[in-house]
Amino acid sequence: MFRILIFIFLTFVFLSKNILISQTGPAGVGTSANNVLWLKADKGTSSTTNSTSISFWNDQSGNSINVSQSVAVQQPSFATNIFNGFPAILFDNNNTAGQNDFLTAPDNPKLDNTSGYSFFTTTRMNFIGGDARCIVSKRTSIDIDEAFMLFYWSPSYFHLDIDGLGNRFSTTPLTYTTNTNYMMNALYNGTLPPPQRSKIYQEEQLLATAFESSALVPDKPSPLNIGCTHASNNRPFGGYIAEVIIYTVTVNDAQRTIVNNYTSAKYNIPLSANDKYLGDTPINGNYDFEVAGVGRESSGSNPTFSASICAGLGINTVSGLDVGDYILAGHSSTVNAQITTDIAGMTGLSNARWQRIWYLDITNTGSNINADVEFDMIAGGTLAALGPASNYVLLYRSSLTGSWTELATASSASGNIVKFNSYPLTLDGYYTIGTRNYLISPLPIELLNFDAKDQGQKVALNWATKSEKNTNYFNVERSSDGLNWEIISILKAAENSNSTLYYETEDNAPLYDYSYYRLKIIDMDNSFTYTPIKSIYRSKKEEFVIFYPNPTSDILNLSTSYNISKIKYKIFDVTNKELSINVIYQNEDKISFDFSNLEKGMYFINVTAPDGTEYSSKRIILK
Repeated sequence: MFRILIFIFLTFVFLSKNILISQTGPAGVGTSANNVLWLKADKGTSSTTNSTSISFWNDQSGNSINVSQSVAVQQPSFATNIFNGFPAILFDNNNTAGQNDFLTAPDNPKLDNTSGYSFFTTTRMNFIGGDARCIVSKRTSIDIDEAFMLFYWSPSYFHLDIDGLGNRFSTTPLTYTTNTNYMMNALYNGTLPPPQRSKIYQEEQLLATAFESSALVPDKPSPLNIGCTHASNNRPFGGYIAEVIIYTVTVNDAQRTIVNNYTSAKYNIPLSANDKYLGDTPINGNYDFEVAGVGRESSGSNPTFSASICAGLGINTVSGLDVGDYILAGHSSTVNAQITTDIAGMTGLSNARWQRIWYLDITNTGSNINADVEFDMIAGGTLAALGPASNYVLLYRSSLTGSWTELATASSASGNIVKFNSYPLTLDGYYTIGTRNYLISPLPIELLNFDAKDQGQKVALNWATKSEKNTNYFNVERSSDGLNWEIISILKAAENSNSTLYYETEDNAPLYDYSYYRLKIIDMDNSFTYTPIKSIYRSKKEEFVIFYPNPTSDILNLSTSYNISKIKYKIFDVTNKELSINVIYQNEDKISFDFSNLEKGMYFINVTAPDGTEYSSKRIILK
């Protein structure tokens, strides 16, 4: 029986001498503990239709610092194919009071009370000069509760404020122009002497170092703003914002270089220095997607990145990562599946490989860099129960086409992860995972359409399988925190199928606030795997019914402020089958059900108010 090992919501960020934490922040740098904000236009927007207004832009850091705008005339718009095929958010140049575009989020203490900041921004200005054109700020008004502000201004320099505007500085005399893509980032380190605390970089080139008197940015009761200096100010941004990344630590030189290589590859903005990744060039196939890396400089290192950040490939260096060493990896495929073509050079009788290929650019200044290389089936967007490790191989070739070389046999294959331990990574080129026998050691098939949708009084869940082999049944699981899970529904699978099959069920007693859903897919031999997690947010509505006692052994009472004859109710078991339950008592505001003839377990009651807009859904435990 295979077992799943799942790493969820890692909370420690940088590595101590003895503990390695897989990095899940941008490019594999940091985690949600100090990557406090990550806005990227290719994910988390209220719309992905060109020229459509954006009411929210959700944070991808894991901290849920989501920015939004409820006033329609002040909503920026989604713009497709702006940076190297990637979208951006367009903020207009309207400076009429109450009409300028911006997005905002309430005060969050995770954004300040720190002695370090690292900002990474990708922008293109349509207008510049005159007004302060702000990318991101955290302040209430001019020099009021100001934690930071990054902006173009006066007449066309890039400026940085830290802890108020008293030590404001800019890139003078270097100026900026419209219709040009810029990667601007700024670092603040309150532990350094004041003259060295603040820095501005452009595409990895240090432009300015400046004095900052504050050794700590205290907790400021101010909102976060995107596209304006502060919410009550009508100075417009007037351009495109593609990505904003904020850390509440000063990243080291290796980490800064890795993040900038990620954004450089993604948005096709050349670096002025420290270009460590050549997989993004046309001659190498433009492997621009989800670039992540490990590296070391004298100021520190980034020795690992999670497979969840690089579409299924993770690297954890074991030894040999010296000063000046880097491994950067990226891919060029938005889809992934098991394929049996383009497998020349493999040994075995039933060969297959992943469709997705990564380009690895290795900068090695000394001894070999030995690393654990892992392929995570869920992070790769796929599903399968793994077979023996001896059938899985690490594949490599030096060019875009040609025969593959089997570099290593897997050290382990457990749960979702195939791992190659302590392999010496020395060769630039193309890597993926293969199987010598996909009949007993399959690579995952593409997961189709697992989705969760809030439908008011219920959450609809649906999914599809491209094929099934010895699949027994599906457990639909729900969690309120992403850590503790409960089964809410069980569906029988087809066991064996070579065609696409569709499944659906409902959560008839959904949770308020955030909830998380996943499938546990169980095979005939009781081995299992999980799907990626889907999240739902439901705002809390005032409940108008009360159920008691719950748990119960026989009788369940329902009381309400409405006339009982005016409400509607339905009762379901865990397979989503609607049940008919005996009513043993009823008056105007109370009804009693007899559950004594049912088996012990979990049931659900859905109640709808007379106007159809208010509701209460409850999970009932029969003990």
